[in-house]
Amino acid sequence: MENIIFSFLISFVQHDFLFSSCIPSSRQCGCPYQQPFISKTRIVGGYTAREHSWPWVVSIRHADKNKPITDPGDAFCCGTLINEEYVLTAAHCFDGRVRSLLNYFVVIGAHHINDTNPIRYNIQSIVLHEKYDNNLFLNDIALVKLSYKIDFNDSNIGFICLPPKNIKTYPYEKTNGYAIGWGSFEENGPSSYTLQQVRLPIISNRNEFCSNQIHDDHGQLCAGLIQGGQDTCQGDSGGPLMIFDMDASTWNIAGITSYGYGCAKPKFPGVYTRVSVFVDWINKKMDSSCQLLMPQISIQVLLFLFSMILCLE
Repeated sequence: MENIIFSFLISFVQHDFLFSSCIPSSRQCGCPYQQPFISKTRIVGGYTAREHSWPWVVSIRHADKNKPITDPGDAFCCGTLINEEYVLTAAHCFDGRVRSLLNYFVVIGAHHINDTNPIRYNIQSIVLHEKYDNNLFLNDIALVKLSYKIDFNDSNIGFICLPPKNIKTYPYEKTNGYAIGWGSFEENGPSSYTLQQVRLPIISNRNEFCSNQIHDDHGQLCAGLIQGGQDTCQGDSGGPLMIFDMDASTWNIAGITSYGYGCAKPKFPGVYTRVSVFVDWINKKMDSSCQLLMPQISIQVLLFLFSMILCLE
C-alpha cells in the first residue's frame, strides 16, 4: 500500500518538505528514505538538515593511531557517495597532505559529527584529476575508493545520481542548488556538530561577480547570493552542490564545493567544480583497474622490498 501511494505522488514543494515520486531502494540513486526539509525562506547561514535526509554525504577525516577506532577523528572535508564503493570529493582536500591512506578514513551515515560509534570505512585508493591545478583550483575533483562495498540496505545510507554529462550550462542559471556539510558557521568560526544545509541559487558565469571569481568557464560554476549571507565555508570542501531533477524526481550532484573568497561575503559567490563536464572522467576512473595514487603501504616497506629485489639480483 505504501508503494502504491508513493507511485502516485508528484514532485512538488509543500509544507517545507520536498516530496518525491521516486521509490527508495538500494539500487535507486538520489532518492532518500527521509525527505529533505526544504525551507521556503532565506535563512542566513543555512540551517540544520533533517536527520539522514541526505544519506549520500560523507565525512572525510584524519586518523589518529593513538586513539581507539570509535574516536570520531578530525573531520577536514566532505564527500558524496556515487555508488557502493566510490566517494566523489575535491582534489584540494588531499593536496599537500601526507600521502598515505593510513592517515584517512571515511564516515558514512552520520548526522552528528561527534557520533561515538561512527560507521567507518578505510580507503583503498584516492585518485586526483591528472590536470588538477592547486593554484587556480582547476579540475578540482577526486575519487575515493572505499576498502569494501557499502550495504545500501541501511535506510540511512544512499548514493546520489550523477548529472547529465558534457553540458556546459548545467546546472542552469537561477536553479536552486543545495549544499551540505559540517563546516564553519562563519569565516574562521567554529564548525557545526550537526549536518547543515543551505540553499544556493546558481549564478551565470557571465555575471560579473562570478566571472571575477572563476578561472575556467567550462569546469567551474558559481552559486550563492550576490548580496551575500548564504554560502559554504571552511570544512565544507568536497561536499555536494545538489539539484533536484523534477523529471526523474531524484537528486543529482551538480557541483563540488571548491573555493571562495571568505564566506558569504557580498559580491563573492562560492565556486564549485562543475560535475557534468567530468562524468566521463569519473566513469573511466571507476572502470579502470589501475587506480592507486596513494598506495596503502609505508615508505619503510617499499624500501625493504626494493632492497630485497637488489639482493636477489
